[in-house]
Amino acid sequence: MNTRQRRIHALATPPGNDDPGEAELLLRYPGTSLPIPADERPVRRAVLQESFTNYLVATGPPGEDGAAFSVSARQILDQRGERAGAVAVFSDVTSYLETVRSQEQFVAAVSHELRTPLTSVIGYLELVQDDLDLSKETASYLQVAHRNAEQLLVIVGDLLQDQVSRSGEEKLVLRPGRLSEIAEHSVESFALRAEEAGIALISDLQPTPEMPVDTARMQQAVDNLLSNAVKYTRRGGTVTVATKMIEGHAELRVTDTGIGMTAQEQTNLFTDFYRTETARNSDIPGHGIGLSLTRRIVVSHNG
Repeated sequence: MNTRQRRIHALATPPGNDDPGEAELLLRYPGTSLPIPADERPVRRAVLQESFTNYLVATGPPGEDGAAFSVSARQILDQRGERAGAVAVFSDVTSYLETVRSQEQFVAAVSHELRTPLTSVIGYLELVQDDLDLSKETASYLQVAHRNAEQLLVIVGDLLQDQVSRSGEEKLVLRPGRLSEIAEHSVESFALRAEEAGIALISDLQPTPEMPVDTARMQQAVDNLLSNAVKYTRRGGTVTVATKMIEGHAELRVTDTGIGMTAQEQTNLFTDFYRTETARNSDIPGHGIGLSLTRRIVVSHNG
C-alpha cells in the first residue's frame, strides 16, 4: 500500500482493530448497509486472479454515509508470461456519486412523468386496433406503433425502478414466499415468447420452502434473468430454469445455449449500463440496466 491507500484502508478499519484481515474490513455495497462477502471484496478478487474495472465499494459502519471508491484490478505477468501478482487501484468517487445521485433523481422524475402519457397512448392504440374496418396495412402500422410504445414503457419502467432501487427509498415488503413458485410463474410467462423464437424452455423446479421474500421484486429479478436468456439464445437453442435447496439456501439457476461471454466480460457483467461488444454490435435490443438491477434485488435479500 502506498500512503494514499493506507488512508483509505484506515476508513474501512473497524474500531479497536489495528490490523484487520480483508474479511474484517468495513466494506459495503454502496447505498446499502449490506457487507460485501469476503470473496467478492476487490483485493480478494485480485488475489483470485480476476481483472475488473469500476467495482464500486463503500467504507465505514452501516448507517453512515462513509466514502465510496471505484476499484480496478489487473494481473501482473513476468517476462515468461507467468503470473507474478496483481495490482489494485482505489479511486475516491464519493463526490462523483453525490452528483450522480442528483442526476438519478432527475431521471426518476422524468421517467415517472413519462409513464402516464405512454400508458394513455398504448390504451388508445389498443382501442383503435379493435376497429374491424381497418385495412391490413393500417393495422400493421398500428401494431408496430403499439409494440414500440410498449417497449418504451418497459424501458421507462426499468429506469424508474433502477433509480428507486439505487436511492434506497423503496423498502422490501417481506412475506413468506417460495422461490420455486416465483420461477414457475416466470416460466409460464415466457413460454409463448420462447416458442415463437424457436427456443426450448425447460423447467427443473424442485420445491423450495417458504422464506421471507418481496415477491414482486424477486419476480422482477427472475424475469430479468429469463428475459436475457431467451433474448440472447438463437433459434434451436435451449433455456433451462432450475431451483433447488443447497445447505439451507434456495438456489435459482438459469442456463442457456446463448451467444456467451468472455471471462473478462463476465467481470463487468453487473456494471450499470454495461453491454458486451457482441451485444452492442448485434440487433438485440437492450440498455444494460436489467442485470445490475437484478443484482441489487438479490443483494437486498441477503442473496
